[in-house]
Amino acid sequence: MGVVGTLVHYSILYALVEFEAFNPVIASGWGALAGLAVNYVLNFKLTFNSSQPHTQTLPKFTLIALIGMGINLALMQILVPRLFYLYAQLMATALVLLWNFFANLFWTFAIDQPRLKRNADLGFSIRTPHPSLALIFLILFIRIATLGLYPLYDPSESRYAEMARKMLETQNWVTPMIDYGVPFWGKPPLTIWLTSLSMEIVGVNDFAARLPSVFLSIGIAWVLFHLAHLQRSVDYARSTLLVLASSVLFFVMSGTVAMDQCMTFGVTLALSGFWLALRHRESLWGYVFFVGLGIGMMAKGPITIVISGLTIGMWTAITGRWNEIWHRIPWIKGTLIMLVISAPWYWLAEQRTPGFWEYFFIGEHWKRFTESGWKGDLYGVGREHARGMIWLYWLAAGFPWTLVLLKKLINTMPGKATKTFFQDSDGWQLYCLLWMLSPVLFFTLSANVIWTYVLPGLPGLALLVAGWVEQSKKYRAALTMCVPVSFFALVLIYQLPDVEFYKSQKHIADAFLRESGPDEQLIYISERPFSAQFYLPGKTLELTNFDALQQSLRQANRHFYVLNQQLFDMLSDAMKQQLKPVKIAGRYTLFETVSAN
Repeated sequence: MGVVGTLVHYSILYALVEFEAFNPVIASGWGALAGLAVNYVLNFKLTFNSSQPHTQTLPKFTLIALIGMGINLALMQILVPRLFYLYAQLMATALVLLWNFFANLFWTFAIDQPRLKRNADLGFSIRTPHPSLALIFLILFIRIATLGLYPLYDPSESRYAEMARKMLETQNWVTPMIDYGVPFWGKPPLTIWLTSLSMEIVGVNDFAARLPSVFLSIGIAWVLFHLAHLQRSVDYARSTLLVLASSVLFFVMSGTVAMDQCMTFGVTLALSGFWLALRHRESLWGYVFFVGLGIGMMAKGPITIVISGLTIGMWTAITGRWNEIWHRIPWIKGTLIMLVISAPWYWLAEQRTPGFWEYFFIGEHWKRFTESGWKGDLYGVGREHARGMIWLYWLAAGFPWTLVLLKKLINTMPGKATKTFFQDSDGWQLYCLLWMLSPVLFFTLSANVIWTYVLPGLPGLALLVAGWVEQSKKYRAALTMCVPVSFFALVLIYQLPDVEFYKSQKHIADAFLRESGPDEQLIYISERPFSAQFYLPGKTLELTNFDALQQSLRQANRHFYVLNQQLFDMLSDAMKQQLKPVKIAGRYTLFETVSAN
């Protein structure tokens, strides 16, 4: 019932801050009062089904609520100067909800507990959460709580966040812009749309930029839970979520600004819909398959069809169920649905910025994967690796569960167990195995790969491993929490003084804002990281060569410059003497100068 009170609290907080310009701490206090009143009524009537008079419960509840409100205000007072107010409220809410629930459980409504046990059949008893659900919600809390505690990293995460900010600023919702007037042809815009919408609602900050990935991850988890539940049982579904949520790559990408989580949602929806269409004989699932493909097309392009098709094609070839698939899947109507979802944008994008089709379909979807160190990348450099490197990325991405899988496979190989593993009665384990392997197999011969390419296969890994985890629970909690806890520890270390995130310009930007005037700009030499553009919108410039820097230094006014150590070493002694260090952050240094001509 605390959810309803929390919604009331947040609604009042948001309305007072955004529409009435209230101080967030004061607005939080008014929201907390309203939420507490709602919580009392719901707790009395529903959660604890109390038979006590209000004269006994209300004073106790009021005292607990006042203490909780004090905790809330104290945390808001501490956190608001450092964090976005909604993010600060989220962290305060988590602690206050725990305090309110357990204090009311063991004091305010303690006398009602024996009666609740006797009347459990009425549905009013307080049920202890299932251990799996407790672990899942703990993982979710850790991921949400850390979203705004470390800066956007360069170049990928900050690039997509800055494109979303530019889209919101320019109101150009067709073509994402990598710079003003420079179109981004590398990916479709669905992720950028979601990020821009989040920034419109929550504000332009780290938390808002990463929030869509959290919701997409919840969507993936919901689809996968439904699939696993229909396939086997609710315990199997819970184990599947535990494996997925606690794998390294899925956990990290659940709070990262990137296209991959959106595409993985599309692939998960497509492959789940395909399997359920075969199993349940309901035409709706066949259409869900094509909706997933349409979402993937808008997230990352045709690679969604390739990954999904590879899984389905290999499974069909092995099982020989061609006729069943032909009749169960609405190929013509479904394809039309996929095209209705995706084709209008592709047509409009080419009309707005001619040349998009050639770069996107030929460059991004052929040359990137076939040419080692591809030179045609407009937005970065080709990542040249040894072919087959994707298998090592898969091993790391699914940790610790890839190790569990390998151990199981090794133990299965001897004897007849291998045959039964690959040939179960309905082909389910084979389907999960091929789902897991399809991205890895596709990118095995690719010369340009990164570890996020294996993300669409992680739901298959979770479904495959979950059955074994469900049967053997000895080390499940430790394996489940090793990645989230380690990540949380790293984020806490980042909060220590003088600990800096080397792949972001956040500290440079903060130092510039402290030292500069309102009309001064920050000048970069040869490169202008996207994180600097995101944290300092409209305040960064880029000089392309040393002649431009020398000319800028001759001007009779103060400037701020950022150079990496390599560029600084290349400056003449005269130029170095005009630069005064202000802040060192990793390989970058912020300089201030007042040039006199």
